[in-house]
Amino acid sequence: MAMRAPPRVLTVLVGLFSFGAVAAAPSTQPVLQVDYPFPTADKPQSKTWFSHGCWWAILPRIAGPSLWQRTETGWVEHTEVQAALTGLPGRADVWWDGDGATAVSAADRIIRIFRLKPADASARTWQAQVLATLPSPADDAIETITVARDRDGEWWIATAVQEKIFTWSSRDAAHWSPPEVIGRGVDADDICAVAPLREGVGVIWSDQKHETVSLRAHRTGQPLADWQPVEVVHAGERNADDHIHAVLASDGTLWVATKNSVDGIGEPQFVLRVRSPDGKWRNAPYGRLPANVAISRPTVVLAPTGAVLLGHSAYHGRARSEIVFGVADLAAPEIQRAPVTVIAPDHALHSRVNDVTGPKAVFPERGAWLVLASDAEGRVYEADLHDITASR
Repeated sequence: MAMRAPPRVLTVLVGLFSFGAVAAAPSTQPVLQVDYPFPTADKPQSKTWFSHGCWWAILPRIAGPSLWQRTETGWVEHTEVQAALTGLPGRADVWWDGDGATAVSAADRIIRIFRLKPADASARTWQAQVLATLPSPADDAIETITVARDRDGEWWIATAVQEKIFTWSSRDAAHWSPPEVIGRGVDADDICAVAPLREGVGVIWSDQKHETVSLRAHRTGQPLADWQPVEVVHAGERNADDHIHAVLASDGTLWVATKNSVDGIGEPQFVLRVRSPDGKWRNAPYGRLPANVAISRPTVVLAPTGAVLLGHSAYHGRARSEIVFGVADLAAPEIQRAPVTVIAPDHALHSRVNDVTGPKAVFPERGAWLVLASDAEGRVYEADLHDITASR
């Protein structure tokens, strides 16, 4: 793919990084590196999207968010966006709407909303613009924040801070409503995620104090402050933890990968929560905890074939870990069917890889089904999930 000269290729790392689709063997080498630890975090966020025939990612640097493109010869950084984003929090959640990428990030008590847009039809260069700066809705630091857009074009962001669940809305992503409290009394460690629903938008959150997972929906066309009653997805059984990742399928099914707080050897560590298009929930535990491996950070992504793919991190002590994916099968005794390792850093790197991130949208019909993960040194690994469905 032809690229203009200014974007910076990480030539200092030639020979260390491997590019191209992952075959049957797991990915063992990083494909890029930034100067920020675990750049693919946070748990509910999405960093990537597919457009103009290739993959893109917003990843944090110490100086602020950075834009990356996966070309035919590897990942390339578009440094032309850096000046506009310098000083912004780098760990962002991204929504691609077909014309551009709208992102939200937060650090301490400040929320930033910014937008990246191709400067030309071929996306050879990009423009970046900061759209809004919002203060924390409470006198406390913000752990993480997410963004979604409903079918009416309304933008929504949501975060958990000071034991409350807050949302904001906007027509243009630049002018935002005052924060609305839609949930109270959660633990200071809890998080939430906003996601589109068939009928509008929903915010799902964990509540470790009361051992519940809940969702509250807003119907398209209703007043901005008019939220539906809280839906208790699951109560009791130590089912809540601050690990949530959600995606919406084209048929209106919401798929939510979560972790519970059971943490018992031989017991399911995760719960796949499935909300049907008519608003009915099903909770399907999976991922039995092995005796010698810790598993965490569940995630869910969607294939154009209709397959639902479940991933997580598997830790082998403090020095080594890997990323595992399997196909969801709600009819099977173990719903994460035939899980396989897709990323396993070379032992010489001493890499504890973590924090899988994928797109909010369904993987492309044509192109790699990429997910990314990273480590404390800022090294980023990729895996193409085509392989885990091809033989199953």
